[in-house]
Amino acid sequence: MRAKILVALTIVTLGATQEASAAPCSTLGAQPVVYIENGDTQEGLVKRLGFRLVNSATPIRLVYKNLPTCTLGADLYNGNNMVTDLTGARPIRYIPSLTEDAAWNPNLPAPTCEADDPGGNEIGLGIGATYLSSCTALPAKPADLAVVNGPVQAYGFIVPFGSSQVAITAEEGYFAWGFAGNTGMATPWIDQALRFSRGATASTALTNAANIGLRANQLKGTIPTNNTSTEVLNLVATSINPEPTIGLMGVDVYDSNRNQVKFLAFKAFGQKFAYFPDKTSTSFDKQNVRDGHYVPWSPTPYITRVDGTGKATDPNVQRIIDLVFGHRVDPDVNGLDQVIASGLVPECAMKVKRGFDGDVLSLYADPEPCTCYFEAKVPQGSTKCTPCTDDTPCGSGKCRRNFCEVR
Repeated sequence: MRAKILVALTIVTLGATQEASAAPCSTLGAQPVVYIENGDTQEGLVKRLGFRLVNSATPIRLVYKNLPTCTLGADLYNGNNMVTDLTGARPIRYIPSLTEDAAWNPNLPAPTCEADDPGGNEIGLGIGATYLSSCTALPAKPADLAVVNGPVQAYGFIVPFGSSQVAITAEEGYFAWGFAGNTGMATPWIDQALRFSRGATASTALTNAANIGLRANQLKGTIPTNNTSTEVLNLVATSINPEPTIGLMGVDVYDSNRNQVKFLAFKAFGQKFAYFPDKTSTSFDKQNVRDGHYVPWSPTPYITRVDGTGKATDPNVQRIIDLVFGHRVDPDVNGLDQVIASGLVPECAMKVKRGFDGDVLSLYADPEPCTCYFEAKVPQGSTKCTPCTDDTPCGSGKCRRNFCEVR
């Protein structure tokens, strides 16, 4: 009876926009389950990796919920459980196996399930999308909780195809987003109702704000009803007044929706030119993120409980982390490939680093670089690196992932 009531409430609340399920998440199958809370910019990676894991020879089921980075961080720090959100914005979702749904793929919405009694399901892994140091209301981190920076997520500004704009400067961003009403005077973005933002706990707001000289709680744009990236995307794409319309967006979300909006090149404070995240507006190589020309980016923190050796207490969580970080490759699951396909940049492909949102960049040399592999794997990718199976053709370099890297 409780399940039927929950389904009815979900249908009434969400209309036809969400799929309701009466099944508790823990009863979906015999596979081990990892419950994840993640920033909505990380949903693409969760779906891609989860699809391969649930269909692998040693399956794991990923059950996830999209939440702002600071909200999920607080859940992990406070030891809260994952519960069902009946408001419609953030249901609990799971990755189905091909046995359960032979037609499902990561480009489709994931089906939903219900939190278990009593009080929901224990969160095994949090995947944020910016520095947790930007979250001002977090309590002290528990001693058994580890936070490790994962792949890099870039952010920026989107406009409708009907807009004539191709770039935005940090100064324009400051005046457009930092003043209420129409007082910012950063033409053409002078209508607050058409500046679409995210709430102050979302990574998209935190990182973008830091790179235009503001705090996330100072952004004066219009926050959509459910505070999601999908809403911002749709509001910008369908605006009937394109010239003053602008929105904040994660690059990975944009990469999956390039046919709907334009991404603006960004000129940071002190720069002479504006840059796209990629070498060109149509490529996917994230070259300008990787070499420091494009600056609105942050790493994705992975948050989990660990034992005395620093390993996740749940070996299934440790497997996920090792796959994503490129520390292991299973015969039927390559985590690094899923990171790259999701529009993220693995740390091993980065040549710059920073310590917090908005921090200045410094040079970075990964001890086990994957630049050549990354360049070859992105959509439309190519590399000038020498193919290899051992170190022989690599001179002073080293053969990694079948390409000669610099070390």
